[in-house]
Parts: sequence; structure tokens; C-alpha cells
Amino acid sequence: MKPRSSALLRHTAISLALLSLFPAQAQSQASPSPTSPGGEAQAGNAPVEEVVVIGKRGQSLSNIAGGASAISGDTLSKLGAESYADYLGKLPGVVFNAGPAGNSTAVIRGVGTTAGLDQGQGPTGYYINEIPLSEPGYAVSIPDIDTFDVGRVEVLRGPQGTLYGASSLGGAINYVAKEADAGGVDAALESSISTTRNTSSIGYTAKAMVNVPLIKDQLAVRFVASRRDQPGYLDNIGINRKGSNDNRVDDGRVSVVWSPGAATKFSWLSLWQDSDADDASYRMSNYGELVRSTSLPTRFDLNFALHSARLDHDFGFAKLTGIAAYNKKSQVLHADYTPYYPGYLGTSDPQLFRQLGWSENRNYELRLASPTGGAFEWLLGASYQKTTKRFDEDLSAEGAYEIMLPQVGPDLLRGDYYYWGWGKVWGNEKAVFGEASANFGAWKLTVGGRWFDTEVTNADERYGVLFPESVITPMGRQAETGFSPKISLGYKATPNTLYYAVASEGYRFGNPNSIFPLAGFDTPAGWKSDSLRNYELGVKTALFDRRLTLDAAAFYIDWEDLQVRLYRPDNFSYGTNAGKARIRGAEFSGTWRALDNLDLNLNYTYLDGELTEDLLEAAVPLRKGQTLPGGSKHQLSSSMTYRWNNAYTPSFTLSGRYISDAPANLQQADQRINGFSQFDARYAMWFDNLELSLFVNNIADKRGVTFGYGSEEPFGQQQFVIRPRTAGVRLHWRL
Repeated sequence: MKPRSSALLRHTAISLALLSLFPAQAQSQASPSPTSPGGEAQAGNAPVEEVVVIGKRGQSLSNIAGGASAISGDTLSKLGAESYADYLGKLPGVVFNAGPAGNSTAVIRGVGTTAGLDQGQGPTGYYINEIPLSEPGYAVSIPDIDTFDVGRVEVLRGPQGTLYGASSLGGAINYVAKEADAGGVDAALESSISTTRNTSSIGYTAKAMVNVPLIKDQLAVRFVASRRDQPGYLDNIGINRKGSNDNRVDDGRVSVVWSPGAATKFSWLSLWQDSDADDASYRMSNYGELVRSTSLPTRFDLNFALHSARLDHDFGFAKLTGIAAYNKKSQVLHADYTPYYPGYLGTSDPQLFRQLGWSENRNYELRLASPTGGAFEWLLGASYQKTTKRFDEDLSAEGAYEIMLPQVGPDLLRGDYYYWGWGKVWGNEKAVFGEASANFGAWKLTVGGRWFDTEVTNADERYGVLFPESVITPMGRQAETGFSPKISLGYKATPNTLYYAVASEGYRFGNPNSIFPLAGFDTPAGWKSDSLRNYELGVKTALFDRRLTLDAAAFYIDWEDLQVRLYRPDNFSYGTNAGKARIRGAEFSGTWRALDNLDLNLNYTYLDGELTEDLLEAAVPLRKGQTLPGGSKHQLSSSMTYRWNNAYTPSFTLSGRYISDAPANLQQADQRINGFSQFDARYAMWFDNLELSLFVNNIADKRGVTFGYGSEEPFGQQQFVIRPRTAGVRLHWRL
């Protein structure tokens, strides 16, 4: 038997064994596991009730015709989840590929041409309170906001182009921050300390929230602040530093809500995040298990700020929602280029490469939505997005100016920088979208679509010793209009059972190729959106007074004109549309309240995604039958939570996940996501309004590889691995 098959069987056996643990005991508080359709705590022996309403249509999870999950803030807190890596990979259909801080990616239903960042806009849409974070082209960053005091995180699987717009080919992830509440004063504090294998320091977190009504039942403000200090676990032998990849993440949030009347609400949200990594978080396989080697620290610092205003007004016949938002991202990346330019023109090493990027995004949306539950439901809206983005980069060595000046002259130098360049992108999208539903007794037919008009222009310039003739690329432009449709049919066989069928499409921004011409090679002017169609059948049901909930779906995805990155003979990359692929898959999610104090959950996803057409013009030819990156054939997660009924209401949670082997990149076969399992455990007790919890993550101390950068000498494979075994204690206080 193959090792990866054995690992899947072992994980399945452990998951099923959870069903026989802890025979009948007393009653206590119980809550569904993190991926249950309800996602909210329930009392004693009460059934698991559906209470979560999500999405722009305001639908309950059990009534959504399509794959969807919602993880409440309370559930995330009980799991000890803080970032995407802690929970997204445990949801059906989602593989989370932990890469650089702020540049990690989630692949939903195998829709991706790389497990890392794409050549252009990524295939998964990210949102905060419905505000899109994915700009046209290569993303400066995707902020990973701490889950402290979050309302919930919604994950919609399958194309969401109709209501959510560009980038949601595989699905959409929406982080919903809690709003200020004028109903009363509220506050929370949280702190933890932890230790991770192979670190040289202690990790800690400090978080606080305070909610203050200014005018009772009308005006309130909410402040949230948090810090995560994560000690590094990779040893950089080149700079002689143990645990070099320390990472600090600071989050801040201010929410102001004013409700002058029962039908009107004005909301303001400001959110900030600073993420500072002392060194890159990938190991170099030639040096050892948790080892890397560079001539200098390779810093990676990210900053993010978002400000948004929202109006919600209920006219009775329809609800008006208006959103205006601005967000800015910036990054500073350092890389060691000494192996590529050792002692360049007689300079002293190290050779420092820097990339400084920033983007400004403005988003506006206005929509009207009818009340739910009538014979006819509708939603109509319009949106506009404008983006400006710039990347600057340079190469330098200490004292390079003095050494190179006699050889190359002053025009090819800028101080110690002997190469510098920049690229700039301007993009915008105009869209009109809508959905309409007709209810025929137990049947519900929904049709919708989005008309979009996208435009992207860019330009770049390169100077210095590496480009003595100063390459100035003419401004490129890529414009496109299109229509993204969706249709679904649902049949409510019983109040707790829904059968559905869905056909939907997604799209994303195209881009021009801002690259100088190469004689004898026809470089494409740019690339347009992919063509992706999703067909899905599913059922959602609840049995035994909702103690057992089941959600299953089968889907087929037809994908043409993939956005791919290829290489010219001079080794410069360019983007284009090429090739075809298909993805077949099935998802299952089940939650069982086996006892009043025992909750069990099991998720399983099967994926079969491959290219269906050769792409021979690639530098490394792509062949029909190749597996799509990030498309692990088997994805399994499970959890068990048991609660005792005594004065301190202790609880114990054991959770695990398994993903099978898959490629990380289409053109580099040796880049793999290795098949691995991970198990976590948590024990918590309550002392009035203070929770004390002990946790161990990655109990078996596995080296799961989530993404990689190739196998160039002298490094070997540059691989991101899951965090080694981490144990700690957390205190959480709530007013």
C-alpha cells in the first residue's frame, strides 16, 4: 500500500474512532463543531438550531443552494484559532497553503494554477465586511486579520462572480468584523504564552476589546487591539541565528454605529494591521529539516489599513445598502541575491535585493434587496472599483558605488544601488449585478448575473548596470467586458431538507504584459479572464431533532483559457491564456450531537482536477493529465468536543486534518504539497467569566509542506512547512 494511502486510512480510522469515545454521561453545555451549519452554541439537550444568516441576500445556511460554511467568532475562540492557517484548512473543499506572511493562499475546490500567488489576480476572493481585498494583477498582500472579536468568517464554495465580482473563481472568503453595540457596555481581554519546538524564545499574545454606548440604543463605539508575537522556528546558519523567522502581527479596529431610527443604521469601520517578519519562513532542504542559509536577514514587512462607511436603510419593500471603502497595502521585502551575483564586479557580499510595493483601492457598492420569504425575491446593485499599484525594486552591495564607478560610470549607479526599476498598475471595474428568485411552494428558482467592464493599464522601467541601455516599456492596456451568470433550483422536501442544483460562472481581471519585446519571440500583449463554469448537485438535511446535520455536494468544473505564467527563451516570464482543465469532486460535512455533552464533526472532500489539453509552448511543456496545483485528491478533517457537567464546565477538544500529496506548481514537478496529517488538542475550564485553556497544536510534530519555490542550487527546495509542535496556555476574560 502506498504511504499516502496508509496515512489517509490512519486518519480515517482515528476520525471514526471518535464516534465510539466517551459513552453516555451527564448533561452540559454543548455547541456544534466549527464547521457545522449552525455554528452557534446551544444549551443542554436542545437540538442544534440554524441561526446563522450570511451573504448579501441574508440567507440562512440551510437555505443556500450551494456549498457554504460559517464559523462563528465564539467557535473560533474556543478552538484557539487566530489566523487563516488555524481554521480554513479544516473546512470542506478548502486547502490553505501557508506561505509568506500576508501572501498565503487558499485554494477552493482545486481552482488554481499554483498553490502560491498567481501571475495575475488570484482565483479566490477575499473580503472584509463584503469589501474586496483582491486588486487587479499580482496582490501586494492578502491581510490575515486576527479572529479576536470577529463576528464570523463565511466561506462560499464555487464561483461567486454574480454577487461578489472578480477573483471568486473557486469561491469567496468573507471576514465579518463585530460592530459596535449600543445595547450596553462590553469588554474582553485575552492573553497567551506558548513554546514551539526549535524556537529560542516564548511566544505571546495580548488582545483587548471595549464596547461603549454613547447614546443608549442609538450610538456606540467599539475598540479592538491585538498583538501576536510568534517566535521563529527555522535556524539561519548563514547569519548564525537560531529561530530567525520571528513574526509580529499587530491589529487594531474601530467600529462606530449610529442608528437614528429603527429602519436606519450608519456604520464606520477602520482597521489596521502591521506584520513584521525578521526572516523568510521557508526552509532550504539542502541544509536540514528546519534550517535555511542566507548572507543577510530576508525581512518581509506588511502594512494594511482599511476605512469604510456603510448605510443600511429598510424601506419596507426593500433594504438599501450603500458601501464606500478605501484600503491601502504596502510591503517591504528583502532577499539575498548573493548566490546569483557573488562578488558582482568586485563588490563585497552580501548582495541585497529589495522590493517595495503599495496599492490603493477604492470600492463603492449600492444595492437594493427585497425581504426574504415572499413569492418573489430580488436583489439589484451596482459597484465600482479603482486601483493604483506600484512596485519598486533594486539591487545593492555595501560600498558598490566606489568599486563600480571606475568600471561603469555614474549614470548606471544610484549610490550603492547598481540596479533599480519600477512598475505601476492602474485598474478599474464597473459592474451591474442582480438576482431574482421565484418560490413555487417547495420549489425555488433563482437566476442572476453580473455585467462587468474591466480595464488595466501598466508600465515599467529598468535602469542600472544590469540594464545599461535603460529599458522603458511602453504602457500596456487590457480591457474586457463580459457577463457572469448563475442559476439555481432548490427543492425544500421538508423544513430541514434541501435538494439543490446550481450552474455558475466566475471571472477575474485580465492584465497586459508589461515586458520589453524579444526578437524572434511573439510575446502576447496580455491576457483576459479565464472561462470557468461550475455545475453542482447537493443536499442539506438535519435529522433527529437537528442532532445530526449532513451536507453533501458533487460538482463538475469546466475551465478554459487558464491564466498561466510562462517563460520566454530569455527566462523572463509573461502571462497568457492557454490550456483547458476539468475538476470533478464531492464534498461531505456532517455534525452529530452524539450526546448532550459530546459533539462530533467529519468533513471529507474528494478532488480529481487535471489539465485536459497539452501546452507545449511552455518552457517546461504542460501535458494533458497533469494534476492541478493545490488539488489534493483527499482532504479530511474531524473534531470531537466533550464537556463535563460540573462547577468549572471543563471541555476537551481533539481535532485533526489530512491532505494528500499534490503539485504546488504546474511547471515544476518537484514542487509538492506533501501528504500529511496534523492533530491538535485543547482543554478549557471556566471560572465565572474567566476561561483558562491549555493547548497543543501539531501534536505529532509533523513537517507538512504547504508550498515551495523550486530546487535551484545551492539551496535545494525552498519549502514552507506547518508550524512545529506548539504548546501553551491562554486566559480569556469577558465582561
